[in-house]
Amino acid sequence: MVTPTRRALLHGAAGLATGLAGCSGVLDGSTESTRTAPQDGRDDGPASGSVTDPEIHLIRVDTDRLPIWLAEPNSESSGRPTPSQRNRWRDSIVVDGTDRADRLGIGEPVDREQVESFVAATDFTTETVYVEMGAVEECFRLDLCHISWTPSSISTDYTRRTRPYTAQCAVDEWVTEARLIRIPDTIEADNVNNYSSSIGTGTCDRRRGNAEEAAGAEPAAVSENAVRTEAAPVDSGGGQR
Repeated sequence: MVTPTRRALLHGAAGLATGLAGCSGVLDGSTESTRTAPQDGRDDGPASGSVTDPEIHLIRVDTDRLPIWLAEPNSESSGRPTPSQRNRWRDSIVVDGTDRADRLGIGEPVDREQVESFVAATDFTTETVYVEMGAVEECFRLDLCHISWTPSSISTDYTRRTRPYTAQCAVDEWVTEARLIRIPDTIEADNVNNYSSSIGTGTCDRRRGNAEEAAGAEPAAVSENAVRTEAAPVDSGGGQR
């Protein structure tokens, strides 16, 4: 007997809900969503895709520990990792359903309510939340140019920008940027075994245009639908970030 995948189960539940809505009106007011068919022709797996303007919740904090982490199931402790002793690091979490969403740990000084609201607004029957975190030099910031995915991999592309000259920063000091990125597809967290991220310079507009021209496509318009929030920095006490 073949075990059904999460997508098949979720879509079956969605189809049942649609039928109930048509018969009884219990679910009136629900919205429709269009899906991109899987590139390999399968109906039970996520499609490969790429977007340049996903919905994002950005957190920028001065901390030497992961601001968001995935707690171990049935663990009595919070499971927050110990402080990192590396200046350059990256970490990521795939949140593919409410079970994993409930296991997200959120540390100080991150606004817990905003993070939980972003995750709660995700429709896991058609979407996935990808959390990517990394250290950034304090005088710079990263802009996400695009995110792409397959059933087993997730890749991001950033451009590094100088922060405004009015911003307080110090050379050789580091902060942490964490992004919750809403992917418009269902991805099985257990199936993802490859993560990659690249950081370049310049503007996302130019880099998107060059990539699309090479593929014979028209450059995509820049969208402003990303939700960006910066939490107030905290004093690290002079420790290494």
